[in-house]
Amino acid sequence: MIIDFEVMQILQNAVIIVSGGSGSRMQSEVPKQYMDVNGKAILVWTVEKFLAFDPQIFIVLVLADGHQDFWNPIKNRFFREREFIMARGGESRFDSVKSGLEMIKDDCIVGIHDAVRPMVSIETIKRCYDSAREFGSAIPVIDVEDTIRSVGAQNSNQVNRENLKRVQTPQVFAAHQIKEAYRQSYTIEFTDDATVYERKFNSVKLVEGNPENIKITKPVDLKILSILLS
Repeated sequence: MIIDFEVMQILQNAVIIVSGGSGSRMQSEVPKQYMDVNGKAILVWTVEKFLAFDPQIFIVLVLADGHQDFWNPIKNRFFREREFIMARGGESRFDSVKSGLEMIKDDCIVGIHDAVRPMVSIETIKRCYDSAREFGSAIPVIDVEDTIRSVGAQNSNQVNRENLKRVQTPQVFAAHQIKEAYRQSYTIEFTDDATVYERKFNSVKLVEGNPENIKITKPVDLKILSILLS
């Protein structure tokens, strides 16, 4: 794969923030991305990180049906002067990302980020975009610190954690390539954007993530997030 480095340096930054989840594990009528933590919705904290990285970044928000009622008051309160491009969420994350990519021009560097990862650091975001400009792709990872076991029908075996990494977002790509990758038919093996990209363009570039970049999925995560934001 040939990358024109000089051209890549001038491409605009863009991000697709996938905000279509229902948050069923939170046992709340309000989807988790719109829950208030320390005075702001989780989605607000997330968006602000990307604006701090690049105030001119092109932002696409992928919202599920009915979520506009949650988003509109947030937009009016925190981002009244900011333009967002809206995309409709799909049945799966794969469909939602594909919907967001339809709003992205080919000639940019695009990140794909979970709305409920508000603690991604600006340094992690920068590493991902810088790497994608140079190599065409980048995903943030961190070491696995727990002992891991593989469980079978009769026994279990310890897994060498030195060969394992925990994958985070944003996962960042040359837009024309990830758009081409998402033209493939969905398979169960597509667990994130990197696996979709790899099927078409082989390996992705790994960069250092940050441990605080947790995905908010359970009630206990809200407590952790509140502490991290304090």
